[in-house]
Amino acid sequence: MSLARVKMVCLVFAAALALSGMGALASAAPVADSAILLIGDGMGPVQIELAREAAGGAPLAMERMPFSGIMTTHAADRAVTDSAAAGTALATGRKTNNGMIGVSPAGERLETILERCRKAHKSTGIITTDALHGATPASFAAHAESRGMRSEIAEQLAASGVQVMLGFWRGWFLPESAGGSREDDQDLLAGMRRSGYGVVFTKDELAGAKEQRLVGLFDDGEQAPKLAEMVTAALDRLSVNADGFFLAVEGARIDWKCHGSDPAGSVLDTWEFDEAIAAALDRAQRRGRTLVVVTADHETGGLSIDKPRLTSSLGAVTLCSEALAAKLNSDRTNVAEVLAAHAGLSDVTPAELEEVKQAEESAAAIAALLSKRAGVSWGTTGHTATRLRVFAYGPGAERFTGEMDNTDISKRIGEVLGLGSFPP
Repeated sequence: MSLARVKMVCLVFAAALALSGMGALASAAPVADSAILLIGDGMGPVQIELAREAAGGAPLAMERMPFSGIMTTHAADRAVTDSAAAGTALATGRKTNNGMIGVSPAGERLETILERCRKAHKSTGIITTDALHGATPASFAAHAESRGMRSEIAEQLAASGVQVMLGFWRGWFLPESAGGSREDDQDLLAGMRRSGYGVVFTKDELAGAKEQRLVGLFDDGEQAPKLAEMVTAALDRLSVNADGFFLAVEGARIDWKCHGSDPAGSVLDTWEFDEAIAAALDRAQRRGRTLVVVTADHETGGLSIDKPRLTSSLGAVTLCSEALAAKLNSDRTNVAEVLAAHAGLSDVTPAELEEVKQAEESAAAIAALLSKRAGVSWGTTGHTATRLRVFAYGPGAERFTGEMDNTDISKRIGEVLGLGSFPP
């Protein structure tokens, strides 16, 4: 080859490299500066369908989002994932074994999308209707070889620097001497107060809090905030950052109700989750530059709708099966009254009443009755490998269409925010 030809090849190669570099820079340019990821724990496609039909058939807020896709969920070591492995995949873009949080199967620490956002000077938040140290929320800011390492996970969350953390059950943040569960005598909440966090325990305290850094640990009951209220409180604080924010939100209790084969509970908690989605979408629309992604970690219960014309009966239910059972008197003579007042069932047969009265677990018997009346059935009390829905709104939302894996969620959010790619 002549010297001139060699020079020409070198020039072409150099130009190609330059163009590819420009392309990489272009693809890394942020499309949005903020993202909200909402995860419905246990929420499969049929849970969404059931909630919609129970509400009268109009699309839910999540279903009105302009882009949608479908997602696989297997763990590194199982076809059926648990929340720890699924949360890790959603947070880090990497598969891990069931039970592991924020680490690879070999125990290697994996960087999360939330941690990347903190490095980019974005504000960050974690919200859940489960324990704050639970598997899904912890996957975004903690690293542990077992989800059962609650003391260590709580300690990592307290030291994470996440600006807003709202969830339930304070036990692992307090020492035994203060009524908590920690055996090391550490009061993590006192340490967080010294670091500038406001600490709240009720919805009224949440509404009145002035601090920009906030941790809320609530107890079940009337003084607990709704998920939408927690989302609004978090976004009030996170959205003021000119560099943007990342917020992870878990609606955890859909999973709980589906483990108990409770169609009413599934519907009620899916509605609550959808209200939080509507609140997030409202803020994103008003703010702009904000991507909203909705999905789940896995399906729970193997739920199926056998008689679609009956599903609307759940629209009259105001309490989950466990709460309905709690309203029964000691000899269960008021079953008919409770089901009429809180489940819209005024035609319960004597045989159905007797089944509830004689059942060892009245909540399970009520759940079975409601399932039969709604024309639904359950294939398991555990998780399934059902593929899940993904919904997206905002800048970059078109990247969440078609088929994908749960490891693609954080990768694509990272691309939209201009944070670069995650390792394979």
